[in-house]
Order: sequence, then C-alpha cells, then structure tokens
Amino acid sequence: MAGGATTYLLDDDPQSGVVAASGAAGEASTPGALQDAIAAVDGSVVQVRTAGGLGSGVVTAPRGLIITNEHVAGSRGDEVMVITADDRRVPATVVASDASRDLAVLRPKGSVGQGVQIAPEPDAALRPGDQVFAIGSPFGLQGTVTVGVVSAVARRGEGGAPMIQTDAPINPGNSGGGLFDLRGRLVGVPTSINSPVPGNVGIGFAVTADEVRRILGSVN
Repeated sequence: MAGGATTYLLDDDPQSGVVAASGAAGEASTPGALQDAIAAVDGSVVQVRTAGGLGSGVVTAPRGLIITNEHVAGSRGDEVMVITADDRRVPATVVASDASRDLAVLRPKGSVGQGVQIAPEPDAALRPGDQVFAIGSPFGLQGTVTVGVVSAVARRGEGGAPMIQTDAPINPGNSGGGLFDLRGRLVGVPTSINSPVPGNVGIGFAVTADEVRRILGSVN
C-alpha cells in the first residue's frame, strides 16, 4: 500500500429470537439511538477461543448459528470454545468456512443467547457517512464497543471480495465480531485493518452482510 501501509488480519489475541433497535438506516443519530442499538445486540456478541488464541463471533437469527472469521475459528470440523456475554462456556463446531471471504459458521452445543438480525438489503443499504459501531473482544476485553462511520461500501479487499471500510476502531481480538447499524442490525464482520503498524489507525475492513447471508445459507 502507498505510504508503507500494510493490511493486517485481526489475528487472535494470545494474551488474553431476533433483536433489533429502533431507527432507520442512514438517519442522523438521535439522542439514545446509539445506546439503544448497543443494548439490543451486545448480548449476542461472543468470544471465540481456540488453542491459538481468541477472537469474536456474533449469534445470528433465526437458527442461533454463530458467524465469525475463518482465521479465528479454522476449517470445517474444527472445535472451539464460545464464551457468551453472560460468561458461560459453550463448545461449538465449525460447520462451514470460506477462506477466500474469511468467514466461518459455528454451531454451538448449547444456548448462547438471542440472535441478531442481518441487514437484508444489498450492501446493507449503507452509504458513506452512516454511523456504525463494532462490538468484540479486542485484546481479550469482551464486549468492547467502538463507534465510527462508513468510509466506503464495496471496497475490494486483497482477495477481490467486497468489503466495508470504516473508521470505527477495530483491533486484534475484534476479528469475527459484529459491525452494526443504528437499527441494531448486523451489517458486517470486522476482519482486517490497513496500518503502517499492527494497530488501529482508523482504516478497518469488514466482510459484508451479503457474504454473511450467503455462507449461512449454505449450512443445513
């Protein structure tokens, strides 16, 4: 990248039904809208632990499957441990994975909480300037919320897949967590950052909701 910037996957950190909020896509934030949206979805964001470290995941409606990154959870058939928002440990199996889109689907072996709605519109009806927020476990800090705006929609990633660019701060451990709009809908899954150093500088990328729906639809 120009200026020495490098794309970093948000690697696991070795140290450490349907819910939706009110509001409409593209609306300016109203008092309490952000807080309401966060409250509606934060219980659906989980921590995903493997032998190599940790990342994040999101419970999706209506089947309770968990979406995360392939580089967090691994390949089909792998076993992981899910830590729920209320601190319960639930084992889960990878039932689908796509390395080219950096997505994986987990089937938990127990209750993991309510699932969130996935935005159904193409590109989640996002436009540059729309406010979004991310929830994940950066550096192992489960339930961390960061806020920003959409910088670009359908920006091409290194593999050519469309990505959402956002300045919502995302860091190692945010991998596989949720990027949400002010209606509390899942609009993307954070996967990588562009930075001259392995830390956030306000240029992050998330796999689109379109790709999330596609891989979830492949699971029986």
